Amino acid sequence: MLITQIIKKLLTKKYINQLILAALFEDMGREGDITSKVLIPKSSISKATIVVKEKAVICGVKFAEQTFKKLDKSLKIKILKKDGELVRKGEKIITILGKTQNILTAERTALNFLGLMSGIASKAKKFSDIANPYGSKIYSTRKTIAGIRKLEKYALTIGGAYINRETLDDFFFIKDNHLKTNSNIKECIHKLKQFNPNKKITVEVDNIRQLKEIIDQKVEVVLLDNMTPGQVKNCLKIVNGRFECEASGKINLKNLLSYAKTKVNRISIGQLTHSINNVDFGLDI
Repeated sequence: MLITQIIKKLLTKKYINQLILAALFEDMGREGDITSKVLIPKSSISKATIVVKEKAVICGVKFAEQTFKKLDKSLKIKILKKDGELVRKGEKIITILGKTQNILTAERTALNFLGLMSGIASKAKKFSDIANPYGSKIYSTRKTIAGIRKLEKYALTIGGAYINRETLDDFFFIKDNHLKTNSNIKECIHKLKQFNPNKKITVEVDNIRQLKEIIDQKVEVVLLDNMTPGQVKNCLKIVNGRFECEASGKINLKNLLSYAKTKVNRISIGQLTHSINNVDFGLDI
């Protein structure tokens, strides 16, 4: 899916506004930035610059811009770097000109959006850069923070990764727990096709025996769960292109290359969203 399509689907104006308003409300409390109100004259005008303090893939510029605008429409904002740009330590990202009180009130909320989203995008790029040369695509998981999943999914696409399921009804996904009540995988696939023949099906398998059980089934993706690179390679030989294969489970930057070298179609990584180091930004007046 093209980035422009992803933006249209995930980052609607309504969604962005809702998140920003919730974030500002959470940060401001009942009385707002009482320190700035006391120490900074209402008439004070300043020019502020947001600077990145480490190498990163920038993401969340629109969120930062709209955070300031939501608090004060009169602020003059200049965007110097766009989402997806690779920047170095010390580069300027945004400048803001206007009432000092309002700039300082919105500062932390805006930087929080930039820090989290750039952290996700930067991590996704590290994984994608390792996997892409071998034809393996990095995919997200549903291991996200409640309420900001769309934000996270957007950020990882900026870093070059792909969206897996966003919601439970995107496609059928037979996991090991589903098989606890019905161990016949073929029967499960048949039931799903009867329920909705147009929905794609992914099946999780833990071993080669399970894989062989469904080798003649019409499914789109088989997830190879917690398998070693050697086991993944053997599975790919058995599948021989009948459907896409996805390696998942305990894959990190240290062992990613060994999985990518198998040329598995997809590698899903939970830590793209559940274990993020925020990128450090600063705002200077």
